[in-house]
Amino acid sequence: MAVIRSIERMRGDLGGALPLAELARTALFSPFHFHRIFRTVTGETPARFLAALRMAQARRLLLHSRLTVGAISARVGYTSVGSFTTQFTRLVGVPPEQFRRQVRALVGWLIQPAVRPRPLGRGPGVVLHPVVRGGLAATAGTVLVSVVPAAAEPEASHWSAAAGLGPVRLPAGLPPGRYRAQMLLLKSRWTATAALVDQIPDSYLVGWAEFVVPNPPLRPDRVAMRLRPPQPTDPPVLSVEPVRLVAGLRRATPSDLLPVSA
Repeated sequence: MAVIRSIERMRGDLGGALPLAELARTALFSPFHFHRIFRTVTGETPARFLAALRMAQARRLLLHSRLTVGAISARVGYTSVGSFTTQFTRLVGVPPEQFRRQVRALVGWLIQPAVRPRPLGRGPGVVLHPVVRGGLAATAGTVLVSVVPAAAEPEASHWSAAAGLGPVRLPAGLPPGRYRAQMLLLKSRWTATAALVDQIPDSYLVGWAEFVVPNPPLRPDRVAMRLRPPQPTDPPVLSVEPVRLVAGLRRATPSDLLPVSA
């Protein structure tokens, strides 16, 4: 597939300039047609997807190496440490060295099997129903959820942790509008860093869905979240919030967890 060829080209040369015209040649398209097709397939422009791949690699280097921030910025294609730090902070949510400290607290920690979710209760609102091929019972782990307005930029995302693999009720009071939900299911017995930083495909499942909050909300709205292994065309999850949430779960007991934290 043409888009996958271009993504493989990006991954193989994260330190290079990789202008749009060169990526388009890799995909055998004109630059205009390539830009349109790439965004249709991935949901991102080629430039934003490349930036996300660079930040994902920077996160891995911060975890696994002793390289300085300056050396890491050069390895992922930045000539200015300041520009790299600004971009990393915008997309990840914290500066590089702070991310390094936070993620290293998770080294060696295994994702625990999910506890049974609490009853959802009654009333209007949005309920996310995770759906996994083979059934949820066959897939233990920890569920993380992000919900943002559909038009929001990725760096605006906010994450919550769910207790268990059952339906997840979103906090009441979402303003009317269209929203985009993302769900990660971190598989138990994998390390947290394998799923959240190395993003090894076998270590987690991912799903997206869009839904509308009407005005006024009249009844519970069931939204199916079909979870699947990540694909090469999926943008990497960059936000530090899943790292913080999983670090918090290490210190929490099952009674501390809610179906979704506000």
